[in-house]
Amino acid sequence: MKILAFDTAFAAVSAAVSVGGATVAWRRVDTPRGHAELLLPMIAAVLGEAGLAARDLDRVATDRGPGHFTGLRAGIAAAQGLALAGGVGLWGFTSFAVLAAGLDPPAAGERRVIAFDSKRAEAFVRIDDETPVACLPADFAPSGDRFVVAGDRAPEFAAALQARGRIARVAEGPTLPDARLLLRLAQAATGTPQAPVPLYIHPPATTAPKHP
Repeated sequence: MKILAFDTAFAAVSAAVSVGGATVAWRRVDTPRGHAELLLPMIAAVLGEAGLAARDLDRVATDRGPGHFTGLRAGIAAAQGLALAGGVGLWGFTSFAVLAAGLDPPAAGERRVIAFDSKRAEAFVRIDDETPVACLPADFAPSGDRFVVAGDRAPEFAAALQARGRIARVAEGPTLPDARLLLRLAQAATGTPQAPVPLYIHPPATTAPKHP
């Protein structure tokens, strides 16, 4: 199976290709902006390194959020265009699922927390497989006694839990989603492709036009 995956949800742009379950090309740039400009050349580079065209692919996969609005929309639009042009299956996975693919399972008795920077004071937070929310570290008071915390806001949320008398540690492993992790999910996915409908926790930050 030939899969192209790319991730633009947070402060990084990455793209990767796998063939027969092995990653054969990967690129990543850590950046807070410019995702739309970086993505298509990066996709062309990894496809070229793999010796593939869009029509050769079996699957395309991308991160559907939550994430930073501009980067997230750029990734989903590119995924839709490539899948349509190549006539291939399109899969979308949440940022939480993508990061979790690169983490060890929680220890016995631990709850897993994933906290991502939202570009606001709150973070995008999910506990285990519960519905994600936007939350401040100071307001974070889940049930449970032991936690393992992942994501780029993990140190703040682990400290907040510790301040409440809970046992909390920061997870070892990646702190942001990455295309190589998306490849794992896309390789294992079964059934009907799940189109990447954006998952928003905050609405897009827009300013209404001023009228004279």
